[in-house]
Amino acid sequence: MFLIKLSLKNLMRHKRRTMITAAIIAWAIFFYITFDSFLLGMNDLVFQNIIDYEYGHVQVANSSYWEEKDELPLKNLMVNDEEINQKLTEIENYKAHAPQIDFQLRLSDGINETPVIGKGISPQETLDVLNYEDYIVEGEIFKAGERKAVIGKRLADIMKLELHDYVTLLTRTKSETFNTIDAEIGGIINTPNPTVNQNIVLLPLDVVQDTLSVDNMVTHYIVRLDDQNFDPQIVQKFNENLQVMNRNLGVYSWRDLDEVSITQAKQTGNNFILLIVLTIAAIGIINIVILAALERMEEIGMMKAMGLKEREIILSFVLESTGIGVLGGIFGCILGAISVYLFSLYGLDFAVFVDIDMSAFGVPLISKIYGAWNPDAFINMFLFAVFGSMLASILPARWAAKKDPVQAIYKR
Repeated sequence: MFLIKLSLKNLMRHKRRTMITAAIIAWAIFFYITFDSFLLGMNDLVFQNIIDYEYGHVQVANSSYWEEKDELPLKNLMVNDEEINQKLTEIENYKAHAPQIDFQLRLSDGINETPVIGKGISPQETLDVLNYEDYIVEGEIFKAGERKAVIGKRLADIMKLELHDYVTLLTRTKSETFNTIDAEIGGIINTPNPTVNQNIVLLPLDVVQDTLSVDNMVTHYIVRLDDQNFDPQIVQKFNENLQVMNRNLGVYSWRDLDEVSITQAKQTGNNFILLIVLTIAAIGIINIVILAALERMEEIGMMKAMGLKEREIILSFVLESTGIGVLGGIFGCILGAISVYLFSLYGLDFAVFVDIDMSAFGVPLISKIYGAWNPDAFINMFLFAVFGSMLASILPARWAAKKDPVQAIYKR
């Protein structure tokens, strides 16, 4: 109890040093929590963009097709029939679904040519699953049977295409022969998803099926559910229900995408950067504890002369540093909570700072980024402040406590 009172008295006696050290800890915690909230908000936006504009919550496809899906093959397709459509509506939390066919395509304006991904879609069904309608900046979505295309704004800018221009779309059919679609630009879309804006051409499903000679076949179905954070067991249960049909079909969640794994890997790298920031803060704590020990060498000598043991002197330093850590942790978490609250409430609009479309560079910043709450970050940072301060003080305290009391008093 005596050592605790002594440590508290030292905290109050050296107010300036206490506040400086606590401020360093608070700043590190504030920075970590705010940046962590930003990264989580960015990840949430990326994942939402994948769900809303590319993937849906779940996709259903032939298992053999899925293994080669990145090559956009026209083999191992599935029939778009009533049995499968009915089965899809039975998935838990079901909201809507749409058939789709992805294929390789080259877009030409008569002068320039570029490879893109063609997507044959059923217009109204797809609009129930993917959030395209709110981002059509010119024209409108086509109707079934129309030889019209919807392209991204970035692609239109690159190819210098405008609404009602005609383009030639060259593709390879299922029988490995070439075929073309002469289509009018019926709409231009500008979503927060850079892939949609630059690499995708939307076309009516029936026109695509006829061009590719695939009859009533599709590559996959996209399914929208009520909640993106659905229980993974929903996918497993639905997968088991599909196996009854004996069609070699598989159900794939948006969480299985390579993009999700890459984003999570980036998060690990960002955490490493944050760890460096915390290490710098820890070094600052160690330096201040050493300075405090140097300032109080005479006091340490007097304590030893009065009979205090080395471990008691070390403990007094540790308790004092721990108290500073508690203060810094509390202030840092309070400042972090205020920051995250404002960030999650108002968001951050990068258009205010950067007057360009950042989605063109693969950064989904057309819409605001809102901060995300991460309670684990608050708990971890508070524990870091307390235990980090405690551990950082042990070595300097041991060094000071081992001093000879006479030398400590007169020679330091």
